[in-house]
Amino acid sequence: MNQFVQNQISRLGVLAQTGWLSRQPLDFQARISRLGHWREAKAGEILYLAGDDADWMVGLAEGAVEITFPLVGDEPVVIHRAEPGFWTGEASVLADQRRLISIAAATRARVFVLSAPGIRRMLEEEPRHWKPFFELSLTSSLTAVTLLAEALSLSPRARVARILLRLAQADGSVTCSKEDLGRLLGMTRSSARRALTSLTEMGAVQSGYGILSIRDRGKLERLTGEAWPGADACQLGS
Repeated sequence: MNQFVQNQISRLGVLAQTGWLSRQPLDFQARISRLGHWREAKAGEILYLAGDDADWMVGLAEGAVEITFPLVGDEPVVIHRAEPGFWTGEASVLADQRRLISIAAATRARVFVLSAPGIRRMLEEEPRHWKPFFELSLTSSLTAVTLLAEALSLSPRARVARILLRLAQADGSVTCSKEDLGRLLGMTRSSARRALTSLTEMGAVQSGYGILSIRDRGKLERLTGEAWPGADACQLGS
């Protein structure tokens, strides 16, 4: 890799080390680096709303973002909290359609922004670059299907264990309240509280004010496949 390309890729920081972009060819990473610019977002700041024009896509390098969907009466439902390495917005940009989901910064965040005209121009000049975007859309679809499967088949305790493992920092801390967990998982406060109480009593998690800490990662990992008690009964035709 020549120095010019290396300098361009280094500009991407963590986005060149984790997530979708890190798995792409180096020349593609360098092209993306030339197209985009960095932006800081405050906690609670909306990056875009469902129904907006698709002017750009974004990669998350620091902090966390929440994805919401206007399910009933335009009331937003949280469907996912994403961590660094996450990219979104490509489907609406490539299809030239209005946004279907909303994205907001859950914490202070740093994002890398790619404009829709720049992406389309790149693809016109280099059609081979369509493949990475197809891969990103496939990854996004897989995430959505996985979240749905978890909600339908796993116990509340297993779902809480999974999200704690996914959101945990290197030191095991999770900056998320009990109320936030229930909202992110689409669970009632009482269900989320019972699941957390169970995990705390078994020594897997420690709860504090506005923060949770993983005390025993192994115990959480062993619970991630625990089935919802009624899942086996929910068969078609039963």
